Amino acid sequence: MIPTWMAVVGVIVTVLSPFLALGGVALGAYLSRKSDRELDTWRHREETMRMVRWAVEQILEGEEAGTDAGVVTLRSLMRSELLQPEDYDLVAALTAAVAIDRVGPAAYAELAEEDIDVVEGDSADG
Repeated sequence: MIPTWMAVVGVIVTVLSPFLALGGVALGAYLSRKSDRELDTWRHREETMRMVRWAVEQILEGEEAGTDAGVVTLRSLMRSELLQPEDYDLVAALTAAVAIDRVGPAAYAELAEEDIDVVEGDSADG
């Protein structure tokens, strides 16, 4: 004869064990998805910085076609979902500093968008 309390514990364990397993699976899936999102963010940031580096190198080489390609790349990157929000200010400042100083405000506006307004600030060379 099995005591009543053992029968109750046995029933409770039998009923709860699938729910505990389900909870474990759900927790594992959540942690896996969180890790995947962090890895995706890291990959986007790596690709963004690789593109920024390439564009700046093209602009600084001074060849007209490379300069145009670099400026267009930076401008496109600023509108892309590849660029993380926390990196936007860095890329925008870099674009302004390198591209506008290298190609001039008028050419920068022409390459970026036809209807863009370029605001000129104080520059070191006058």
